Amino acid sequence: MPFSMTGYGRYKLEDDPNYLVSVEVRSVNHRFFDLTVRLPKNYSWLEESISKQVRPVLHRGKIDLYVAIEERPENRSCRLEIDQAVLADYLRQLNQVRKEFRLPGKIGVEQILLLPDLFVKKEEVNEEALEQAVVKAVQGAVQELLAMRRREGENLAADLKVRIQRLGQTIKEIERLAVALPGLYREKLTKALAELLAEVEVDEHRLAMEVLFYVERSSITEEVVRFKSHLEQFLSTLTAPGAIGKKLDFICQELNREINTIAAKTSELSISRYIVEVKSEIENMREQVQNIE
Repeated sequence: MPFSMTGYGRYKLEDDPNYLVSVEVRSVNHRFFDLTVRLPKNYSWLEESISKQVRPVLHRGKIDLYVAIEERPENRSCRLEIDQAVLADYLRQLNQVRKEFRLPGKIGVEQILLLPDLFVKKEEVNEEALEQAVVKAVQGAVQELLAMRRREGENLAADLKVRIQRLGQTIKEIERLAVALPGLYREKLTKALAELLAEVEVDEHRLAMEVLFYVERSSITEEVVRFKSHLEQFLSTLTAPGAIGKKLDFICQELNREINTIAAKTSELSISRYIVEVKSEIENMREQVQNIE
């Protein structure tokens, strides 16, 4: 069953004792696999673990994944630390000013404590627990996305099967009309010769040879057989596992190639109108196939 490349999934992890994690994932059609992960600042180290959860199950599409992480207030652990680099800069500048302007006195702890941006808040992160929580949330969101892509894929498959059935019926009509082409060619050649030669007697044997030559050159039997084969291959591919979108698109190209050859070989109006229908249907199929993974 094909999967659509368009979908959305969301999962909020609320049963973890340490973290509240929310994940949203969106995907649209794309020729290749293109994953963008957006994480809160200071959590970029989680990107590799997230990618490992997504790549094995999503094969194609432009995928945007958003992660929000919040530590539970009751478990929040942090401490204040002096920023050693900032303190060193302050002391260096203060000593330079004191020496340059010969200022009396010494710098005490009281003055140091009044310096701005001296203290920084350090949060203690349990990386293993956080990674497990994020992975679980990502898996949940991806499963929601897959469910939506599966539903969309089923709708696409149902539509494509109807179109394939329509093409099968139309190519049968073309094949049926092609049987009558030798008689039509003979009638046209006889009429053309009669107009050109007037009362000159027509060599029936020669006329039959010309008709046979023309019929052989304009025969569409091989193209019709290949067209039917491509239709069968398309249907079998629809039920194949894995990413099938590129293969379906290739089959559509082959169907288009065969109908173009048929159009070039026969200009009969009765067949031409069916050829237009077939081309239009194949174009509609290609638009649908572009969204299949």
